[in-house]
Amino acid sequence: MLPFSSEADQSGNRFFGGTHVQKPGKNTPAAQDAAQKNSVYLDGLYNSAEDISDLKKEKAGRATGGDKIVVTVLAVLNLAVLVVIALLMRSGDRWKTYGSESNTPLDPETDFYRPADAISADLTPAIRGVVFPDGIQDSFKALYSSNQDVVGWIRVGGTCIDFPVLQAEDNLKYERANFYLQSDHRGSIWMDFRNDVGPGRNSLSRNTIIYGHHLTTDDAIFAELENFENVEFYKQNPVIEMNTLYDNYKWKIFACFVTNAEPQDDNGHVFYYWTPYLSDEEMPGFTQEVMRRSWIVNPAVDILPTDKLLTLSTCTYMMNISEYYEMRCVVMARLVREGEDEAVDVTNAWQNQNCRMPQLWYTQKGIINPFKDVPVFIEY
Repeated sequence: MLPFSSEADQSGNRFFGGTHVQKPGKNTPAAQDAAQKNSVYLDGLYNSAEDISDLKKEKAGRATGGDKIVVTVLAVLNLAVLVVIALLMRSGDRWKTYGSESNTPLDPETDFYRPADAISADLTPAIRGVVFPDGIQDSFKALYSSNQDVVGWIRVGGTCIDFPVLQAEDNLKYERANFYLQSDHRGSIWMDFRNDVGPGRNSLSRNTIIYGHHLTTDDAIFAELENFENVEFYKQNPVIEMNTLYDNYKWKIFACFVTNAEPQDDNGHVFYYWTPYLSDEEMPGFTQEVMRRSWIVNPAVDILPTDKLLTLSTCTYMMNISEYYEMRCVVMARLVREGEDEAVDVTNAWQNQNCRMPQLWYTQKGIINPFKDVPVFIEY
């Protein structure tokens, strides 16, 4: 979820979050029934007195040579009629399918359209009437044709997080709306409107922020991010896959922490982790602040001043003992560098038992906050 739940200042700082997308179902019309039963359909075509007489002779076992010829001719005609009927109905179904689908979003599971990458780049826009951005991956064309706000897809191992990522002109559009812009309390997974996403890793913002609601029902959305407070869970799932329209990327997780969204809950401080703008000079101080707060520490995942970061943000209710508090659970990762092995060595990863928490946490437990006088590197 976004850092704050109060009104957003869309010029810069306060934002909101949430998300869930259901995959679109097939939009093809139901197929018509097969041909009517032969006994019914053919009785309407062949019911002359002569036909009835021939049938009686057949049953009585008095069929003559002429009868056999008539029966053979009728059988051939019956078969021909069945074939024509079947072809006509199949043609009608296909016409209805193609006609009704022509102005609806592509569905990779339909028989006609097939996966987007099976359709040529030149042919797809003509079929769909959608102008695709230059460099878009074929695998995203079907999704993009349904909603041009889609900018990527995120998967987090060990969780239910496997959703498209949306981005709008502000951070409010998808807070309570689903992929199809229908009202939905679960919202959608979306990227901060300030982030840049284009072809190539150099086009990515220094810190890409993605928001999602924390729900204990309805497939959980981003609730399972809290699992990363446990180093053993982290060891099993140390990599995030967050692809864009243009490129596929892997990200190595290096931190999971809880922080406050309101200054009164931490001695007047709010850590501004959701900034997309960090210079090379600010990166060391920023990541040091992150690691001071993180439950998990893995020396094998280092952070360079030039690295690209990915931040996943949601609400957390771990401090809601007697009332609701605005807290956020945050998971951070860095982009796998060019030429670097995407596998993560977790051998020496450890659980940080003394990570920095908001003052409210220490107050609830009745213990002294050892970080009370330690300044926050970058504040909101």
